Amino acid sequence: MSWYKALFSFNGRLNRRGFWIGFGIHFLFLFMVAMWINLAELSLLSVLPLIITGFSLSAIIIKRLHDRNRSAKALLMALVPIICYLAAPYSQGIMQILLGQVMPAFIGMLLFLEWGVFAGNPEPNQYGEQGLSFKFRE
Repeated sequence: MSWYKALFSFNGRLNRRGFWIGFGIHFLFLFMVAMWINLAELSLLSVLPLIITGFSLSAIIIKRLHDRNRSAKALLMALVPIICYLAAPYSQGIMQILLGQVMPAFIGMLLFLEWGVFAGNPEPNQYGEQGLSFKFRE
């Protein structure tokens, strides 16, 4: 799979190796962008790389879900830790700790296992042939 299709297309399947290569590319890109962006003055020019990265990461995760024979709707599970974290300040006591720290960490760990550790389905499925990795040269 070409690097452009792997990073920006929602069709097909991506194996574990391809997922980690894509994730690493995004990590390095965001690290460079973070050194460049001035957070004090957020403009469209500074937010645009974050939007492009979010779109591309979604494409990589969806293709990885396809390799695990899951629908793209499973990406909605990534919203649960965010909702828990946002609901935590409105809670009190132990519930604030559970919602703000424990639940996001637990669900994040499950998503990490699902996306990056568990093997994909080796047989062809409705999303395509066996999961592929990146090809930087055609």
